[in-house]
Amino acid sequence: MSVVQLIRKQKPRIANRYFKGEIDGADFTAKVFDIKKNEDRWTLTASKVDDDLVKHQIQLVFPASFEKRIYKLEEHLDDIRLTYSTNSLLDPILRYGASGLIDLTTVDPANTHVAGALQHILTRDDGNPVSTITALFDLS
Repeated sequence: MSVVQLIRKQKPRIANRYFKGEIDGADFTAKVFDIKKNEDRWTLTASKVDDDLVKHQIQLVFPASFEKRIYKLEEHLDDIRLTYSTNSLLDPILRYGASGLIDLTTVDPANTHVAGALQHILTRDDGNPVSTITALFDLS
């Protein structure tokens, strides 16, 4: 009689990547994501195209040394860059985050994985309208 060894097959793991939120109360559910890490910086980019074929994009750049915790954007303006932009020919937008919370719940350089939230991000009051950005994200 031989010994039969049962090996459980591991189910394939599908990454559930998302970037969902609101900009000034309007839905921002990104369809295109990008995450990059080099020696000193993480760059997360999320974008969507609306019905008028205008691309809306949020980009978050922060130091690779950042760990899992909550960061006040206004206290780290030299380290963190958050931008919201569109490519509209009639009304292009480029706004920079000025205050709010960035909650990093997962920072995993080995797997290029970052998850967290943008909580009540306000853009700079630089003559342009101030926008409010709130989002949850999980990118890998």
